[in-house]
Amino acid sequence: MEVLLLSTYELGHQPLAVARPAAHLIAAGHRVRCQDLAVDTLDEDLVRSAELIGISVPMHTATRLGARLAERVRALNPAAHICFYGLYASLHADVLLGRLADSALGGEFEGPLVALADRLAARNKPTPALVETSFERQLFLLPRRDLLPPLKRYARVVVGELHKLVGYVEASRGCAHQCLHCPITPVYNGRLRIVQQDIVLEDIRQLVRMGAEHITFGDPDFFNGIRHSLRIVDALHDEFPRLTYDVTIKVEHLLEHRAHVPTLARTGCLFIVSAVEAVQDHILANFHKGHTGLDVVEALRIADEAGIPLRPTFVPFTPWASLDDYLGLLRFIREHGLERHVDAVQYAIRLLVPRGSSLVGTPAMDPFLGQFDAQTFSHTWQHPDARMDLLHAEVGRLVERALREGQEPEVVLSRVLDLARAASGQTSGAEATTTALSQASEPEAVGNGSTRGSKPVPRLTEPWFC
Repeated sequence: MEVLLLSTYELGHQPLAVARPAAHLIAAGHRVRCQDLAVDTLDEDLVRSAELIGISVPMHTATRLGARLAERVRALNPAAHICFYGLYASLHADVLLGRLADSALGGEFEGPLVALADRLAARNKPTPALVETSFERQLFLLPRRDLLPPLKRYARVVVGELHKLVGYVEASRGCAHQCLHCPITPVYNGRLRIVQQDIVLEDIRQLVRMGAEHITFGDPDFFNGIRHSLRIVDALHDEFPRLTYDVTIKVEHLLEHRAHVPTLARTGCLFIVSAVEAVQDHILANFHKGHTGLDVVEALRIADEAGIPLRPTFVPFTPWASLDDYLGLLRFIREHGLERHVDAVQYAIRLLVPRGSSLVGTPAMDPFLGQFDAQTFSHTWQHPDARMDLLHAEVGRLVERALREGQEPEVVLSRVLDLARAASGQTSGAEATTTALSQASEPEAVGNGSTRGSKPVPRLTEPWFC
């Protein structure tokens, strides 16, 4: 069976969601080619020769791009079986099947994808509406990274003036927690699946051979399986003492497992990403985040004491966030010296409500929820205060310009603050901006001996968004 696996976007890193199923398909005897269209153009000859074409959709942006890609693929090869697979495939199966695709596989998709290829190779055609979401525990194979573009074509990690090649791995999939806005929740429903330690470490070895000097662990929460994760970073550091890495960890887990955060520092963790989302308790409660605003302050203190920068992510535009809430978030960032810890895009993130979202049907969301839009793969919603929707559009334009021009983080925050103050009717403030710019060059300690602001904060060159 000739199989073509396609990726459109995976946050600036090599698409593991292509390399991993490729290994399983090849082990089953199928011929597999891979393309990452985030860095390459579509090879139409590969499309025409493929019998099964898999399109990876691990996130929202990839789904929208994948839908457009499927139309082109269908036109080039009407006889091919097109399969969407990944987190968003099962959430949006009813939209994808038919004109765009013949099957949609979610959850632990490697086994079902191999089974699908086997059935097609045997000429036992599945029904056009094949949908499967599997949670069967599996033994993962070593990803076939030789089928992907080299690491130099992807994002780097920046540490001061140093740019380092990055490899991306996962030690687990799914999540033990069930935050309502997270797309993992309606698919995995609290399930966690572990990738064997020997496979994770061997994958890191092959990435190092490819030139990686830094590893991003893409687990939704690296402390979901904390003993497993700590064993991996200990082994990683023993074998590659100069290799650095970053992880994503919930605020709740940072507090619960604070005793283990220094282990991350000792083994080379450059920074921790944490989905803080908001700093007001009423917003956090609607998300079912499991932490409070005060917990965020404590998590920052824990990371400071370990010497690891915490890079928070936010969803500042929700139906429940007022202008005062938005201003409060911006002031929180400034007061805690987080300007260089927060990617500019975080100021403009608006709540996404995909098909099947766990927010649908909740008293917090339903009063504001509109129809599902099959073109955008999300429900529409409107803020009760029209000024917030206007502000979102203005902040989005400002952030795009800031990223394009490479504006300093302190400048970006000051300008976003000016927009928010103007929207609320406050004096927007040349004085405030001037003060902020003058302070930007004077690092200050913020609480409990923190050195936030006194040195460059490591970051990836690809800003986080989904």
